[in-house]
Amino acid sequence: MVRVSKQKIDKKVLNQINNRLVDVISKLETNISIANFLNDLLTESEKIVLAKRLAIIFMLQENISWYKISVLLKVSPTTVKKVVIDIDLEEYENILKIVKQRKNRITFWAGMDLTLRIGIPSLVGAGQWNLLDEIYEKYQIKKNTKKE
Repeated sequence: MVRVSKQKIDKKVLNQINNRLVDVISKLETNISIANFLNDLLTESEKIVLAKRLAIIFMLQENISWYKISVLLKVSPTTVKKVVIDIDLEEYENILKIVKQRKNRITFWAGMDLTLRIGIPSLVGAGQWNLLDEIYEKYQIKKNTKKE
């Protein structure tokens, strides 16, 4: 759980701080510099929370059930529900614009194959990976069967 100070900060100051953060991020030019920046700035827990939230958004866009999302990402159904509610409240409007672009969905799912197949316990039945297979077929993604 991310901890935030109970002391309130002036909105004007908070906006200035947020603007400086955006300025710094906008100057990052490579994936490596972005990864290094995030590793320096965020704790492991914060990175996990953000990564799982983004993964939930991607999976919801593929109409994957809340149950499957909670099992695959090891999050509670309540966490998935909160993201669904936030989407309904248009809290993720800018993220959804990115997620809905086909090329971004292809990139996301192409990188998830081995991670999901090896790192997460199987769902019930012989057709346990049909969900992923259907997504890869939809986006014409070649399955990654080698460990990186």
